[in-house]
Amino acid sequence: MNADNKPEWAEARALYGQGKSARQIAHGLALPIAKINQRAMSEHWPAPPPPDWRVIRSAWESGQTDRALAQRYGVSASGLQKRRRREGWSRHHERGIDALRRAVRTLEAALDNADLADTVLTTRLATALSMAAGRLRDAEKQLYGHGQNEAGNELAQNLEGENEALREQMTTMLMRLAGEEEPEDEGAGKENPA
Repeated sequence: MNADNKPEWAEARALYGQGKSARQIAHGLALPIAKINQRAMSEHWPAPPPPDWRVIRSAWESGQTDRALAQRYGVSASGLQKRRRREGWSRHHERGIDALRRAVRTLEAALDNADLADTVLTTRLATALSMAAGRLRDAEKQLYGHGQNEAGNELAQNLEGENEALREQMTTMLMRLAGEEEPEDEGAGKENPA
């Protein structure tokens, strides 16, 4: 059998069409890289489809490594890293932030409706709310806090205001749990001299 007609070449052609690089094919089939490139050009092998960067980004954001993605999708790990930096990919995305916000709202509602006499339940709810609020704050800072543009800075300021309001609400709830009265605004209850 002619060495140029080995069954490995049919497999090499199929792998090339799937988007595998000559280096990946050579490694898997023990064929010379230069020979793969030469045959691809002379036989007009179908060009591999371009990588689907949306799929790659989604897989990276879900926690997969650069090396694993580079192998699976036939891109270079360094090219993937450059693209990540250029496009500002982040593993903290809006869906995660939204889930944390829902958790904070749910815990707030549960604490509002909890029986204050059940100190174990209210303490657990207050602790869970505090932890969820802290995680939300950290995730928002990581996602939005590094904004270089005016819109990003405005969003970060709005989020800081929301966090301050949440801290005040937590203080009020903890005071309620301790059985203390809420502090009144200064001047409230005082009569105005006429």
